Formats: sequence, structure tokens, C-alpha cells
Amino acid sequence: MKSCLNGATTMPYSLEEDIRVTCKIGFRGLEIWIGKLNEYLREKSLDELRALLSTYEVEVPALCAIGGFVFSSKEEFKARLLEMERLLKIAEEIKSNYIIVCAEGLGGLDLEKAKERYASRIGEVLDLCSSYRIQIALEWFHEIPVCLKIVDAIGDERLGLVVDVFHVYRGDGNIGNVELIPGDLIKHVHIDDCIDKPRDKLTDKDRVYPGLGVIPLVEFLRILDSKDYNGYLSVELFNQEYWKLNPEEIALRALRTLREVVERSGLKLE
Repeated sequence: MKSCLNGATTMPYSLEEDIRVTCKIGFRGLEIWIGKLNEYLREKSLDELRALLSTYEVEVPALCAIGGFVFSSKEEFKARLLEMERLLKIAEEIKSNYIIVCAEGLGGLDLEKAKERYASRIGEVLDLCSSYRIQIALEWFHEIPVCLKIVDAIGDERLGLVVDVFHVYRGDGNIGNVELIPGDLIKHVHIDDCIDKPRDKLTDKDRVYPGLGVIPLVEFLRILDSKDYNGYLSVELFNQEYWKLNPEEIALRALRTLREVVERSGLKLE
């Protein structure tokens, strides 16, 4: 498996800083936060971004994240499709692999109606992607069994999943449910940990460095290994206390703790 830094982990800092520290600290890849990407491109060109990534030899496995497709109005949905096409063109230019699309739960609908909605809306997003090399990876925020029913309803082999262990833990606490996911469906992984508090009270700000919380990450990583997952483990944190540190220190701690938990799992990290 390969190490990756998610731009949320260093949220106060710029895309340029993320690229620099990814290289300096030794992460294999950088998952670019789309907000930072947009900010960068307000002042600089895509050519400059390509050159910067090349200079630092940084791989970009994914752009994170865009949502608002499933339960938006028709007008909003059209606007989101236009934004997606812009991102697809950028991702293609910087040789990224995936654009992460945020799922939106059931939107207050029963499961059957929600399945129809997902199949229709995400199906259109996938059709838009057909002209590009880039794939869509859906990030689900709730229980895995429901997620798999949604994916089955979409019924498109072009769709993959992002598995975020924090969302799995907060969803129903059953890390073993990752076993239910077909291995070829897992395209990207967000790895993180969280403090010990009731799961229904957990929020993103409660995430901590891998191995410093209560999520059974060794079990999680061994399940991924059993499915022959050899992609990126992207450290995605939203801890505001960490954000007070300089970006090099944030990234250094992220990589060190990631390595430690991977080693405890008996695995290797590139």
C-alpha cells in the first residue's frame, strides 16, 4: 500500500505548501483538496501546476471532493455537472486517477426511492466521465450494507468506492463490514483515527492521527490486505488543533503514525 497526504489534514495551508511537504516528508502521493485547487488556479495556470508537481515528483491519486449531485434541484444538478466536467479536464491534465464524489445518505427517502435517485443522478455523472480516463470514487458516510445496495442499484462497473475508516466506524462501528465490499470496488482509502466518545456524537474534528484513537485500524488494514488492496492510504484529518502546527510538522506526524500502524498490521508501506 502507498502513503498519501490528504489536503484536509493541512487545511490552513496552500496547495503549493501541500505539494512541497508531500515531497519533503516522503509521502508517495497527495490527494488534492478541491478548494485549494480552485484557489491556486485563481492566480496561476494549469501549466504551472503541472510543472510544480513534476518538480517535486508528487503523484496525485485523487481530487477530493465534490457533492451535491443526488438530491439537488434540476438546475443545481446541471451546474454540478458543469463543475464536474471542469474538474475532469484538470484531473486528466495532472494525471490523477479519481475524483471523489460525496454520497448524500438517503435524503429522507426510503431505500427503494433513494436507490432510484442514485441510479439516475450518479449514472449521469458516470456518463459524463466516459470521455475521460478519470474514474469516480463514491465516498459513503453511513453503514456499508446500505452503501452496497446503493452501488448495486447504480449497477455500473465504472463506479468505485472510497472507504473512509472513520465513516465506517461512525456508521455502525462494525469494521468487519469492510469484508462485505468486493475488493475490485475499493479504489481509494481514507485512513484516520478518532477519540473515544459515543459514535453518534463524533464529528470530523474528532479525528486524530492513525493509531492514536479507538478505531481498530490493524483489523481494517488486514481486511484490505486480504482483498489485495495495494492502492493509497490517504491520511485525512480535520483536527483544528493539528492545524495550528506548521505543515511540515503535521505531515511528519501523519506519516510517522501511518507507518507505525501499518507495521503493527504486519504490512508494508511504500
